[in-house]
Formats: sequence, C-alpha cells, structure tokens
Amino acid sequence: MRFARLISRILLGAVFIFSGFVKAVDPLGSAYKFSDYFHAFGLKFLDGLSLPLGILLPALELALGIMLLLGYRKKIVTWAVTVFMVFFTLLTLVLAVFNPVEDCGCFGDALVLTNWETFFKNVVLMVFVVILFPDRKREYEGGQATREW
Repeated sequence: MRFARLISRILLGAVFIFSGFVKAVDPLGSAYKFSDYFHAFGLKFLDGLSLPLGILLPALELALGIMLLLGYRKKIVTWAVTVFMVFFTLLTLVLAVFNPVEDCGCFGDALVLTNWETFFKNVVLMVFVVILFPDRKREYEGGQATREW
C-alpha cells in the first residue's frame, strides 16, 4: 500500500503542477474561461473576479502539486486536494450532462478535453485521492514518516 500511496502522490502532484503551469502561462485565458463559466451559470455579477481567479487558481494548483510531491503538510494538503477534486468532479459532471461550456479549461489550451473526458479523468484521479486520504495523518521528512499529526 505504501507504493500505491507514493504513486498516487506523484501522479496527483504532477497533474496539479501541469494544470497549474499551463493556466499560469496564460492568466487572461483563464480569466476568459472563468467569465464563460459565470455567464453560463447566470453569475455575470462575478465577472470582476475572473482575472483574480485566473491568477489564484493556477497558483493554488501549483502549490498543491508541489506540496503533494514533497509530502509537505500532508494533512492540510490532502484535505485541500480532496475538496478541490470533489468540487471539480461534481462541476465536470454538470458540464458533461448539460454542456453549458464546451471546454472546461482544465489544462488551459495545452490539452483540450471534452466535458465527458474531463469528468472521467477526474473520476480516475479521485481513485488516487482515495488512496492518499487515509495516509493524511503522517508527516513526511525526507521520504520517511517522522511522527503522527
């Protein structure tokens, strides 16, 4: 099980870093995507938050990805990744069923997926989150568990 947790941590960390990086390269593109979402869900009054969210979301994804890879603050990071993935998995299910926005923008313009592909990608990633979740109470230092939280 230790190997499965390691693979899960590396895979999720890499996906979060890649996703954050490709969005960080084009914050205006991310802002346009947020604007598309706000309009599609009748939340046009939130348009002013598009650019700040277009900067904040990639930064958060990059930070979570790096912390996952390093095993840093596992309890907080695992909870954050779990909440993040549950929210976006539910959002992508709504997108897949109702198709209000054609491309989720999950990987910026680097990798365009359909809403159903995105939903199934998130379901697969949730498997790795479930593998990591029981291990959230251990703190790691240099790859070795040092103490319980």
